[in-house]
Amino acid sequence: MARNGPLYTLLSGGVLGVGLLVAAMVATPDETAADKEPLAEATETQPAETPDPTLEPTPEPTTEPAPSPTETETAQAVTYVGYVDGGGASVAVIVTGDEAIAYLCDGNAVEAWLDGSAVDGQLGLTGERGSLTGDFDDLQASGQATADDQSWTFTIDVVEPPEGLYRFADTIAGGAEVVGGWIVLPDGTQVGALNVDGQTQPAPALDVENGRATVNGTVVTPERLG
Repeated sequence: MARNGPLYTLLSGGVLGVGLLVAAMVATPDETAADKEPLAEATETQPAETPDPTLEPTPEPTTEPAPSPTETETAQAVTYVGYVDGGGASVAVIVTGDEAIAYLCDGNAVEAWLDGSAVDGQLGLTGERGSLTGDFDDLQASGQATADDQSWTFTIDVVEPPEGLYRFADTIAGGAEVVGGWIVLPDGTQVGALNVDGQTQPAPALDVENGRATVNGTVVTPERLG
């Protein structure tokens, strides 16, 4: 019996050591597993967002070049008016781009409406009762004009409203066909004529401020050309 004492002691010590080891493992959390769990969460792959097939992609904005304006849209009308050389009549010329119109009038019975070209500084205009040729620049127009078999030379200057050329063409009360022209000069003088049913006569005064004139008892509104 005395021989079993050390053996029991050894076995008891072994059992006690195993018990202490198990207790230590239970009391201490598995740090390795705890450390790995957040890492797994951090590296977890997120699924890609799937685009909504019902939504069309927004097109990229584009800038279309503005259409080039035509020559007629960009051309500015330039008006020249003045007396013919030596007096006796007045002439007005309006140049717009490569085209021009003109009116020549003596304020009584001689007049002519003309139209034609204005190219490279040269004027070439014609009408039923006359013609006009000459040249022009940014300040003046000069040349020769004819109306009802009478001829004049002229040098006239650029003017601004209310100076310039005014025209009225319509049927007035009583059924008369009227075509009227007024040249308003820089000194305020007006030179004009009316063609009423084919007969030329002096034009009545034009109220430039109101843009009106009275023709055979009818108030008309001539238009400033150019």
